[in-house]
Amino acid sequence: MGTCASCGGDFAPLPSRARYCSNACRQRAYRQRSAGTSTVVAEVPVYGDAFVGRETQLAELLPLLRKHRMLTLVGSAGVGKTRLAVELAKRAKRTEVRTVELGKLSRPGQVVQAFAEAVGVYQHAGVALRTTLLHELANRRTLLLVDNCEHLVDECCDVVDALLSRCPNVQVLATSREALRAVGEAVYPLHGMDEDAVRLFAERAGTTGGQEAIAAICARLDGVPLAVELAAKLSRSVPLGELASRLDHRLDLLSDADEQARHQSLRAAIAWSHDLLTTPEKELFRRLALLPGGFGLEIAQVVHGGPVIGLLTALQAKSLVVRENDGRFRMLESVRLYAEERLREQGEHEVAAERIIAWLCEKGEPAVTSSILAPEQLQAQHQEYDNVAYAFAHLVAPQDERRLMLATMLLRVCFDRGYFTQAGAVLMQVLHQSSADARYRILALEYASLLASHEERHDEAVKYAMEAVDTAEASGQELIMCRLFRTLAGAYDGAGDAPNTTWALRQSIQHGVRNGNDVSVAVSSQNLGWLLLAQGDVDAASTLVEGALPVLRAQARPDVVAAAAHTAGCIALERGDLTTAGTRFAESARKSESLPRVVLEAVEGRGLVAMLAGRHELGVRLLAACQQMRATWIVPSESWWQRKMDAALDLARESLSRAAFGRAVNAGQAMDVRHALETALDGEIVGDPVLSDRQRMVVELVAQGMTNAQVAAKLGISHRTVESHVHNVKTALDLSTRAQLVAWAQSRPTET
Repeated sequence: MGTCASCGGDFAPLPSRARYCSNACRQRAYRQRSAGTSTVVAEVPVYGDAFVGRETQLAELLPLLRKHRMLTLVGSAGVGKTRLAVELAKRAKRTEVRTVELGKLSRPGQVVQAFAEAVGVYQHAGVALRTTLLHELANRRTLLLVDNCEHLVDECCDVVDALLSRCPNVQVLATSREALRAVGEAVYPLHGMDEDAVRLFAERAGTTGGQEAIAAICARLDGVPLAVELAAKLSRSVPLGELASRLDHRLDLLSDADEQARHQSLRAAIAWSHDLLTTPEKELFRRLALLPGGFGLEIAQVVHGGPVIGLLTALQAKSLVVRENDGRFRMLESVRLYAEERLREQGEHEVAAERIIAWLCEKGEPAVTSSILAPEQLQAQHQEYDNVAYAFAHLVAPQDERRLMLATMLLRVCFDRGYFTQAGAVLMQVLHQSSADARYRILALEYASLLASHEERHDEAVKYAMEAVDTAEASGQELIMCRLFRTLAGAYDGAGDAPNTTWALRQSIQHGVRNGNDVSVAVSSQNLGWLLLAQGDVDAASTLVEGALPVLRAQARPDVVAAAAHTAGCIALERGDLTTAGTRFAESARKSESLPRVVLEAVEGRGLVAMLAGRHELGVRLLAACQQMRATWIVPSESWWQRKMDAALDLARESLSRAAFGRAVNAGQAMDVRHALETALDGEIVGDPVLSDRQRMVVELVAQGMTNAQVAAKLGISHRTVESHVHNVKTALDLSTRAQLVAWAQSRPTET
């Protein structure tokens, strides 16, 4: 046996002095001698421009490449798999790197030949090329960069499996739009760029300006490097603003006149993936095009008209749909636009659009038939918001009354998100165009009332709500009467009409009880409890709210529970029960922590409890923080609640030095909502109370037998301030009488 001087493999030499096992090794040795080196150079594509970004991915991939013999970069068309793989291979610093380019192959039988050509192996008479390839690589330390495997997955997988099992020093780095499913394969999903996309655009465009416009363009292109680079080249002759305005037509817009370019157009890159799909996969692919907001299995099955799990899995595997963290799927926008072209081309657009509109309206139907929406129903409307907006703008006909439902769904979500002007204008336009007997008119009237209340058009709010109530009564829609009267109560409340607000809420409760809708009754009871509390009827408010809270905790949305817990905290505060008040306000804060505007009142409640418990500086910080945020967000508090906070701050000014009060205010105003919430919930506010210096002085003088007037004269403060101090200390200590306060003071150790 002999040992090959080139590859190191064993062979049986025929001539007695043979040094090489094959002509290929002899030729390789000759080339090495001619180059004056025995080192095998890396044979990878060379690019004329700089590699930009992807440092995070490279940092993750280098250890994976050291750990696994088979690593595949998988991603959609134009996402930059090849460029990243080349850079990774260069940084891996392997002695020998060979590139196997499969992109131009059209037949499975060409795969082995492509591998052989890449490593310099030639056919021997009577010996299969595959056998020669495996023999050649058996003892070589080689990294094979196998590019564009997606159209020859099975054949490529077969060759790779053989190489990895027979050639222990061979490693494979592959790029594909679909995993090869080879033995021991590690798959690395590659997605679009984030901030690196802006750098890439600027580099290719040769510009340093217009960063915001560039960022917006890159975001619309999903950060896909191919699209970003093509747009960057176009920006040399087209202003950024015009380029951005034309991106809806990106498939026609983004192409490269350079015939040597790897991808000459965005459309061609996506078409390559599409053409590899089976007929059923193509059908689902194009029918999903009308769901720009993403989709779950249910709507995918509806729009396709049959089972989709297997097909959707295939589309995901082939990088044509992306699975999100929440379990939904989506298409990159460029891919979606291509799919929509195919949908229109096949004449299926109207059928798919009708299925989507019908399904979306079905998701909104509970608002027509139920007195209150369940949390999961509201969540579904939030998830489908972008699809609803697209359906309203592009799918539903102008005369279709379902526009009322879609417009209402949009406004419902916008209310939760805190911006509603544009959605409100759309709803009002559609409402005015609708007929008096339109199916969804009552729902639209209700939301027109809510919109008018938000915009302080209170007379209009009452008018729309009354029309909704009257229409529902006339048509016998009893199930939604509880909710409609609650909306009417809100309109009356905004108009300052307390008697009619009370009447409407009582009507709401009566209808809810009649229909057995416990949750809706609980919501209206909480609202009425808040109203009665503001009017001073603490006992009636307590009865309503304490009855509502258990129901709401079990079945209502977090923001509704937060409101009821806040009302319960206010009731406890009025009764001097600081422990319960602190607990209820904390519950309210925790339930509303993801809703910054709602959390303000809960934090304010904790601040008031802190004040009454003698922790004046903490109370001032919390109230100052909330006042600052209310001013910034233009969210005024109700007058009676504001009076309570003003009184508490006045008392704190009396109790603290001017410097201490100022420091507390400044500290509070510097807080954001998260910091204020954390501060409010940091431990128990109520405990053994910490009295201020002024409060201790008042208590000491009271314990000496002085009247309030005598204490006021002694300390140089007003009689009213002394009364407030005495009341607040008794409340903090859970004492009922002045005699109990004296006894408590006399039982305390004397401070020296």
